[in-house]
Amino acid sequence: MAREIAQGLGREASVLPSGLPAEVASVVERAWWPAKVVDSQLPSFLVPIEPRWSTELFNVPAMLLPRSDVLGISREHVYYRSSGHRGESVPARLLWYVSKGVAGQDGQMVVGSSRLDDVVIDEPDTLHSKFEHLGVYGRVEVRSVADASGNAMALRFSDTEIFPKPVTLRRLNSLAESLGLRLSLMSLSKISNELFQAVYEEGHRRT
Repeated sequence: MAREIAQGLGREASVLPSGLPAEVASVVERAWWPAKVVDSQLPSFLVPIEPRWSTELFNVPAMLLPRSDVLGISREHVYYRSSGHRGESVPARLLWYVSKGVAGQDGQMVVGSSRLDDVVIDEPDTLHSKFEHLGVYGRVEVRSVADASGNAMALRFSDTEIFPKPVTLRRLNSLAESLGLRLSLMSLSKISNELFQAVYEEGHRRT
């Protein structure tokens, strides 16, 4: 995808070898954003998010009232979840799946992608104090996602790209099945780079 985007911008893309280490691929994607290096070791994850939080963070579904100016102009944000690991590693790519709402209208669809920059596990009050300016959870909400350990997890991410065409749940499942995969949409899950590429391209399909 990097070559196609570079050509669209009238620039020559360097030839990159396949299997680039995650750290190198992440640096390339940061420099060439929104280009993606799909045949690399950079892992990808699918993250369920409720519409009320995706509206605050990404304005998808669009909110009736203007969202926070601080969030709107920020290049990075944070999202909280329970501290149980699902194979998260840094750097990585995220796909955002709006988990509730009317299918294809305001929910049950993949709406964009981001770069995962940091994973921090700590007590809820500590996380909220550190990342309050980057997230939409209040202190009470951060405390509510803590698990039996008493800790919560903060995913710090940046360079979010909202898809021109959201990928519906039906289409998401179809893409996964074509690759011989079954999805878990209840919590954050690791996905193959082949599925990331298929969903990303679907989100930018013009027809």
